[in-house]
Amino acid sequence: MRVRGSVPFLKTVIGAMLACLVANPASADGANYWIDESTDFTGNGCQNSDLNDVTSSLRSELNNRGWTGTRWSNANAWPEDFIEQNLGGIDHVAGDARTLSVYAGHGWRALIQFGFQRNGVCTVSFPNSTRLGTQGGDEAVYAMWVTSCTVNLDSLSSHFDQAIRQTFGYHNSPSVKDDQPRDFFRETDDLRNERAWIEEMEDRPGWFTGDNSPIALTFGLSPNHCDWVQDTAKLRDQTLLYQAPSPDTHYCYLMFDNGQSGC
Repeated sequence: MRVRGSVPFLKTVIGAMLACLVANPASADGANYWIDESTDFTGNGCQNSDLNDVTSSLRSELNNRGWTGTRWSNANAWPEDFIEQNLGGIDHVAGDARTLSVYAGHGWRALIQFGFQRNGVCTVSFPNSTRLGTQGGDEAVYAMWVTSCTVNLDSLSSHFDQAIRQTFGYHNSPSVKDDQPRDFFRETDDLRNERAWIEEMEDRPGWFTGDNSPIALTFGLSPNHCDWVQDTAKLRDQTLLYQAPSPDTHYCYLMFDNGQSGC
């Protein structure tokens, strides 16, 4: 299912900003990443079920393809990595300081949950705490949420304050195999991001376990520009790794809708 619409942002200054379409890429743009992952949710102040590791192989694949970056897990994966600097977070040197920003763990609608509590915080909510691609940091171009429900259709508007090109996530509570994020990245050598995401992430581990509802949310300056980003962006092919132009007043998405179980 492919859908598009207008973003009801309070982003009204267009004018000369359309020139961003042809602006030179910012200095920090390129093949780099930030990954946080939580697998241990037992006895650390953020109780939930433990999870399998799904980003180690993604990190290895990124490194093998010449990307640079950092992966942190469990006690070293901090909520403030994705909290806007102006709100007391450190996204300017973490989640919003790299082209590809990834979190894997638990989640809810427009929310991600970490496994270890820090400063009394376990969760990060959108848009209250997160402003990827803008303000402090201002370098993220793509966001990947390997979490339950974070990009549920009912919470899409909570992602509209992110000034990025694409968000990858789930409309349901998914079950994800260890290497699926890696395999998604590999497929973007030939397939566009949105198609690779929904085709790779629909499958669940095991037999007769049902299907996930993956969704790829794209932003653009206009309906046609949004469609162009959908049809053009490829991570492994390193297409459109530079920052998104502003103001991103339109959105479009592609998903496999197998229901919103768990959300």
